[in-house]
Amino acid sequence: MKRFLILLCLVGLLVSCGTETKKEQLPIVIAHRGCWLDDVVPENSLAAVGMAKRFGYTGIECDVKYTADSVMVILHDGKLNRTARLAKDYSELKEPVHLKDLTFEELRRDYVLASADPALRTPIPTLEELLNECKKQGVLPMLHSEVWESYELAQKMMGDNWICFTVHDSLLREARKITNCLILMDPHKEKNQDVQFTMERLRKIGGKCGVSSMNRKLLTKEYCDSLRANGFEIQSSIFQTPHEVQAVRNGITILLTDFSMMPNELVDVYKNDHWSIKNKSLKAGEVAENVWANPIEYGGLTVEVEFVGTIEVVMNGERTYTLTRTEPGKDYIGLRFLNKAPSVKITAKEESKLVDVNATVYKF
Repeated sequence: MKRFLILLCLVGLLVSCGTETKKEQLPIVIAHRGCWLDDVVPENSLAAVGMAKRFGYTGIECDVKYTADSVMVILHDGKLNRTARLAKDYSELKEPVHLKDLTFEELRRDYVLASADPALRTPIPTLEELLNECKKQGVLPMLHSEVWESYELAQKMMGDNWICFTVHDSLLREARKITNCLILMDPHKEKNQDVQFTMERLRKIGGKCGVSSMNRKLLTKEYCDSLRANGFEIQSSIFQTPHEVQAVRNGITILLTDFSMMPNELVDVYKNDHWSIKNKSLKAGEVAENVWANPIEYGGLTVEVEFVGTIEVVMNGERTYTLTRTEPGKDYIGLRFLNKAPSVKITAKEESKLVDVNATVYKF
């Protein structure tokens, strides 16, 4: 009996380890500028933080800048023209309006964020307001900032539960003196992109750290494997549609994205419907597809596809992924959407086999 109990405990441990291993193979997902949605939920807004929580994202990335009187606010561009409107009549800004020329009072009095929903035409938030919303929602803030004061405020309000990112190594090394949070540096512009040189830079920062890069050619499997083996994080930064899948294959640990989702982020989210295929062979040009009948206001769609050959996966008729595997393997694709009837279309570009396909629709 004693031997049986010991064996049972070992089996349980192995099952648990197997589950954790699967989760570790998928990156955590950070919503770029928050979880914005088309022209409804504005980027870098408090609503975009709430949507990130609603859609199951681990965190949000935001951009910190100063007003003319040194109030820290959340805005990506130096100008307001793309993302804001006049508060008095919601008209577009015809002349360039630079944030650095506005006091905080002027910013709050005269401008609102652009949105098709009048209820979301809110003021541009301060960093303090955004961090408060992150605490309220349980969402991890990633500060893309060159403002030292923003690091101090984030540490004061969030403890070590935030991510620090800038292209300036000197700022990151100073940040490490006040925080044990995750720090990400940018290896993109360095002349020597050898992974050993990257790790030397990371060791100078110390603690929990890693890289964030928009350069998809840099984040090869070998590069990612070396960083992971030495305990460093790897974030792919807003890669375009076809390349996010390859980044996941190569072993990134964080996916900073404008639209993508990962199944591991959605464990506790309500599942609306499911479509699956097992062991289906397709000749070149043959199609396997499913279209859901009804549109969903706030929706998500994930596809886990294990296959061999070359296939084209089109999700919602708008995002196309051409994938190739010479040996059976699995890829994970997901996206968020607004007011659409979701669909998945898989076309064989050559003779291929769909070993296991699982598409899941989420209603948020």
